[in-house]
Amino acid sequence: MDIRRHVSKIGWAYVVFLIVSGVAQIGVVVLLNILRPLMFLTAFGGQTMLLISQLIMYGVGFPVFWLMMKQIPSWKMVEKKDLTGGQFLLAAVVCFGATYIGNIVGQGLMALTGQLTGSESINPLLQVIEDMDLGMVMLTTVIIAPIMEELMFRKFLIDRLVPLGQKTAVILSGLSFGLFHGNFYQFFYATLLGMIFAYLYSYTGKIRYNILLHMMINVVGGVFSLMLVREADQGTVFAMVFGALLGFLVIGSIIAVIVLAIVRYRKLRWFPAWEYPEQGMFLTLIKAPGVWGFFLSCGIAFLFQ
Repeated sequence: MDIRRHVSKIGWAYVVFLIVSGVAQIGVVVLLNILRPLMFLTAFGGQTMLLISQLIMYGVGFPVFWLMMKQIPSWKMVEKKDLTGGQFLLAAVVCFGATYIGNIVGQGLMALTGQLTGSESINPLLQVIEDMDLGMVMLTTVIIAPIMEELMFRKFLIDRLVPLGQKTAVILSGLSFGLFHGNFYQFFYATLLGMIFAYLYSYTGKIRYNILLHMMINVVGGVFSLMLVREADQGTVFAMVFGALLGFLVIGSIIAVIVLAIVRYRKLRWFPAWEYPEQGMFLTLIKAPGVWGFFLSCGIAFLFQ
């Protein structure tokens, strides 16, 4: 197998997805704004535009991405594994802890950048969802996003990277997932979380665990946090109780993931590669045009956001 060409094709599939989705989104927004006065439509709010954006991404961009990825050889795990209840709970604790650690890093970096540059940094995700109703947050961030993102960045990607070794697949999946979010607020926790999800999927071969954990992360970080902020403004008992519980979850999961990383990381089992690039994986990746195309596409998103 020509590994450089293989990973380049994968990179181009994501580039095409981003381009097709972006062009289609712009086209639909322009069309809707042209038709709005003629159809007596009101101005489109942030939540409506987020839903439209997701529907276009996964209704237009994803089918093109899927067709391109189908042309790239994939490998499937023969003996898939089930997680026990204890293993799933442990995975959930690790996911939450990694999310909060990455979030602290991202928030801290952007706060420091804002102080050094004298400009205000705004978290684009919070800016979008803060005025959304909870039903729309559930639909977009708890149902649609976890399912589609786990298919794109675990199922389709890991199945095509496993011949290069589990560690390579995990690192590339996590890094791609972080870059896909397009801003430094989400990059660090998305990368850490993406690596954990990638290890979990490459270990079990079952995507349902990833989707469920992803939904749990988003419902706590999106829906519950939004509810807490709104209740806190009114000073309700719910806000105080839930705020205390959320604080316990944050602190407890961070401590747990640090301890587990120290104690258990060296005990993780990794399966080796069966396809080895002649020049080493790093040089092979940086010589793959599709990889650079993906980095450039995500870099543009970082600049705009």
